[in-house]
Amino acid sequence: MNTNDVLSLNQRMHDWIQAYDQELEKDIAYFLRKHAVSAPSELEHTFEQLREEGRLLQIGVVGRVKAGKSSLLNALIFGGQNVLPRAATPMTAALTTLTFAGTFSAHVQFYSEADLRDIEGSAQRFQERLAAEQKRAADEMRRRRQHAGQAADEEAIWTAAGHAARRELQKDASLCAAQDQWERIQACGAGARALGAGQKLDAADAAALAELLRDYVGADGRYMPLTKSADIFLPLETLKGIRIIDTPGINDPVRSREQRTEALLKECDAVFIVSPAGQFLSEQDLEVMSRITQKEGVQELVLVASQIDNQLYGSDTCLPTLKASVDKVTGDLREHVVETLQRLTQQHPEMEAIFGSMLQNEKDQVLYTSGMCHSLSARWDEQHSWDASERKVWANLQTHYPDFFAAHDRERCRANLDLLGNTAGLLNVLERVRARKSEIIGQRSADLVRSKASALQELRTDLLAFIQQRSQEIKSADVDDLKAQSRKLDELVTESSFFLADAVAQRISAFRDQLEQQLTKELKNKYDGTKNVFSSNTSEETRRETHKRDSWAAKIANSLWGGGTEERAYRDFTLFWHPVRNALVEFASALVIDLSKISEDVVAEFRRSLIKEVTAVSRTRMENVSTALIIRSVQALVAKIDIPAFTLDSGSLEHLRGVRDTLCDSEAREFLGQASSKLAQLQHQAICQIRNLKGSVHKHLPQSFAEEFFKDMHARIRELEESVDNAVLALDRLRRMAKDLEAV
Repeated sequence: MNTNDVLSLNQRMHDWIQAYDQELEKDIAYFLRKHAVSAPSELEHTFEQLREEGRLLQIGVVGRVKAGKSSLLNALIFGGQNVLPRAATPMTAALTTLTFAGTFSAHVQFYSEADLRDIEGSAQRFQERLAAEQKRAADEMRRRRQHAGQAADEEAIWTAAGHAARRELQKDASLCAAQDQWERIQACGAGARALGAGQKLDAADAAALAELLRDYVGADGRYMPLTKSADIFLPLETLKGIRIIDTPGINDPVRSREQRTEALLKECDAVFIVSPAGQFLSEQDLEVMSRITQKEGVQELVLVASQIDNQLYGSDTCLPTLKASVDKVTGDLREHVVETLQRLTQQHPEMEAIFGSMLQNEKDQVLYTSGMCHSLSARWDEQHSWDASERKVWANLQTHYPDFFAAHDRERCRANLDLLGNTAGLLNVLERVRARKSEIIGQRSADLVRSKASALQELRTDLLAFIQQRSQEIKSADVDDLKAQSRKLDELVTESSFFLADAVAQRISAFRDQLEQQLTKELKNKYDGTKNVFSSNTSEETRRETHKRDSWAAKIANSLWGGGTEERAYRDFTLFWHPVRNALVEFASALVIDLSKISEDVVAEFRRSLIKEVTAVSRTRMENVSTALIIRSVQALVAKIDIPAFTLDSGSLEHLRGVRDTLCDSEAREFLGQASSKLAQLQHQAICQIRNLKGSVHKHLPQSFAEEFFKDMHARIRELEESVDNAVLALDRLRRMAKDLEAV
């Protein structure tokens, strides 16, 4: 199926629903919501959004801590300079995004009080488990010594038990990381915890920015324990049109950071999976692959075997030439990839298109790299700045391949380091991904086609089952029994209404608060991020000039001793307008999508909880009434809760343009003023829609849920009575419905 086929099928399904509106009126809303089937106009709009031009290509980089992600990005983006520090643990790995901008800057976000409470709680659980495990190990040691007839040395036993307990807890990497992080946070002192929500950093160049970032994301940085994420903005050609997301990894110990990682991965069009060559595609890597392809819907995967230099020293890989050794290692890795992808395809047939494409593309099945070797080559003339890890790599290469790394042969050494770094190969793949931007986004459109086609088929299956169930009810129903159920309902109205009203009121109150909180939080995050882009693309400097004063005394003073002058200060204001405008467009489009998704998720959960609660109360109070009728009545009423579509009027942004790439002074201030005004307008629109959505909850529910519930139940019983009285006509109508539906 293509886009037009899905749009056509969706239209035909809605035409069929309209034709049999009388039979479906009470139940169709539930089925449409269950399968997320959109109205024809809404589905067409969704496809149009995917075709939108000017969208940044989102590229994710995922992998375990110490897999070489930072070294890879330093090689690709920063020419081998160590701008992004290497992380030591899952907790010290900050979530990082890299985006093009007019100047070098970064926005660092710190852990919130809620995040700190989560980390502290995990650290406390670590201590509790450690104490319990140490006691268990000590008891076991005493038992063994007693059985062997040996004297118990309590101090030695307790010490040994402590070591054993810590080894056992190492299996829970997340908990151990939280304990390590909490110790680091406490070492920061109370002053560091009062830093606030974030910090903006500005620098003249990449090196200066790297120096600033070390305090926040360096392994031993002063504020590293409190840093949650860093959004970095750079005026580098390699970043034009793309955004790179360097994740701290899946299964993050910090829940709020993992939530943002998941949100960013959902937006990714391509993902580079970085795995150390020595443990290539471990179970953890495979878990990440499955997750981002199945759950996050990412279709473009690139496998990168990092730290290739570590695999060159074994007896089976240390061959006479460096190139032969590299070919041997990469050949072994390719065989491993083929076996792994074939196994994954068998386990997940639905992923055959993705993994099959990777199997066919032999050239790029495995991209190898050594970010460390690239850094050594790029900084060959700065060997005094090599750190201990880099010196160790260099020493190993000289020991095992002396002919290829003779220190006196500068050019040959650098060429062989570049061979191991393979940065050119990685850049080629990055450029191919960039060049295939339209194709990749088109693939995401194809995925939407598949998911919507599947949803429509499942809707048809459910509706056919519904028709069959109705037919069976008519065939098996007894009119006298239905009348008895109707009388029973009349008797229970007063008592049951009280309990139903109380259950519904509690659910609605909690739902409205949750909806407003989550939507407002997302709006604030998006707004703050856009303002940061504004700030990072503006600069203001003070310039001083000396002028002669325009008076006869000043002129005499100037001619006699050079006096009669005054110094004037001027403020030069510059702005790069392209990133500012792009940020506004992205704010509008991304905000609509994200707010809609959040509201849909919260409303869906509210519907599920309300159906469960009301059904439970009703079944308890109305034992003699048909359970199927109760459930369908509740589903029908809850399905009436509708979500007004979020729409932000961003059309006027098309006219927001500068006359040149860099605007100065009055032009820059005017443009920034217009952009800030547009952002404020979009923010106000969103705030109003959030308020309207919260206030509309009661509008989309009956004023008296219990009254409408009993009214609906009575109507369903009457309809069933009429259908039983006219069984031949009713069953014939249902048969025609099923036949027409099968023909859609």
